[in-house]
Amino acid sequence: MVNHSRFLLIILLFLLGMSSAQALDCGRASTVVENTICDNKELTWLDRLFTDSFRDVVVENPQRVESIVNSWTRSRDACASDACLQRAYLNGIGQLYGVPASFDWQGVWWNTTSTHGNGGKILIHGAADWGFKMDATVWGGVYSSVLSGSVNDYYGVGYTNEIAWGGHCAIILVPRSDGKLEVSSDNSGGCDMLLPGEMAIDGVYVKAASDPRPPATLLTLGIMPNKALDDRFRELVGDDYQQYLATATSFVYSADEDSLGATVLTLWVKGMANRKSAMIMYTPDGKIWALRVEPGKDNKGLQLHYVTTEKDKSRMPKTLANWRARFTER
Repeated sequence: MVNHSRFLLIILLFLLGMSSAQALDCGRASTVVENTICDNKELTWLDRLFTDSFRDVVVENPQRVESIVNSWTRSRDACASDACLQRAYLNGIGQLYGVPASFDWQGVWWNTTSTHGNGGKILIHGAADWGFKMDATVWGGVYSSVLSGSVNDYYGVGYTNEIAWGGHCAIILVPRSDGKLEVSSDNSGGCDMLLPGEMAIDGVYVKAASDPRPPATLLTLGIMPNKALDDRFRELVGDDYQQYLATATSFVYSADEDSLGATVLTLWVKGMANRKSAMIMYTPDGKIWALRVEPGKDNKGLQLHYVTTEKDKSRMPKTLANWRARFTER
């Protein structure tokens, strides 16, 4: 839902002539500083990140943010090296978020904004004046990756581009006033080799002994439209409900080839779509058809599991039959 008050306030800020942070248009870079930023992928990413940070906080206190941006722009434009520009961006991001004077970094942090079947956990240890050590695990579907390295403290903001085996993968950790961590990575640049399958370390992290996210259901994921249908599906598939849930690390709407007015969804495990997938089909009056595919015993071949609320259990809608053919005709 659009936050109309936020939108109107942003428009008002522009009408009043308030300065705004806009990402550099490298096609129109005209100064030495702008060209230096555009010539460095890491600095270009930090510039986008600074702009995103501005948009996140500008509505909360426009006058404060305007003062920060004006002062920061003068500081950045006085730089004459990549290192100076890097420090300027990290300082500016920290100021925008109002990084606390002291912060307890150490502990296990969990990504609370990752979607179902995806996640991130960061162990921070060895905190000192210079920074700390980080061991992060990121997962998505069948993919997982470990990112370890030393993180330096710049003006209260954690920053590293020295991830082990990571080339120039850059990660920034910004402490928030609410005790959470805002983590961002250059996942379209230096980090892409470490994060296959569209994995991301990015998100809002909280410190906890275990993953604090509540267990997902097909209802909370939006696969089932209401609790009544979710309960009906649970009753139909029994213990297999958890298998459908585990399969739904990725899911999309698909076409109703039977013209039944049905909603059709295809689910799959990220990185394993050809071996662990499912299709669910339901109508407004509560009819359900579902087909699940998984590896066979000892990981040989495929097993197919079909269920329906209809009396004729042998008849499969064309939608599911055509989808099943992708696996059986190979």
